[in-house]
Amino acid sequence: MTDLLREYLPTAPDLGLYVTPDIPASKLRAALADYAPEVDPADVVALFNATRLGSAKDGAVFLADRFIFQNNDLQAARTVRYGDIVGVRAKRKLLGGKEVLVDLNRARATVTETLDFSAQAGAAEYVERFLQQVLVAAPRPAPDPTAEGATDRRAVEEALDRLVALGRLSGADRQRMLDALA
Repeated sequence: MTDLLREYLPTAPDLGLYVTPDIPASKLRAALADYAPEVDPADVVALFNATRLGSAKDGAVFLADRFIFQNNDLQAARTVRYGDIVGVRAKRKLLGGKEVLVDLNRARATVTETLDFSAQAGAAEYVERFLQQVLVAAPRPAPDPTAEGATDRRAVEEALDRLVALGRLSGADRQRMLDALA
């Protein structure tokens, strides 16, 4: 994921985006102290500063296996493992700004986390594009070797879920395809 981060997230201070080795030490310290104290600074690959004044106390830190974000001080920090992502989409906010909605597979439920780009709307497209690539590139579990000659339903469901997340397949068509396997 480190290579994807470097490829899809630019160092663009005017957008609040920084990629190693160009992350300002003061911003990294502030972000880690505020919402990711358990993270070793050497593990941070990229930083998104979501604050209007540049303190970096809200935003996201991107690591090789996950990202941790906090939209504001009233919200607890959230950790998202890249392997849990099943959908990503950007959305304009009513009064300006953008959000990136990240659908996650958590046990037997899908939950949505929202990254707020109100202060840095231009950064949303870069983060969304990176997370879309994570979704496509995420390693998938190996097929069940005990199901010799049978269709691996789990693999089919995951492939269809990726197509739905990318907007290339409707939810209704996904369900019809799964019904055909029964």
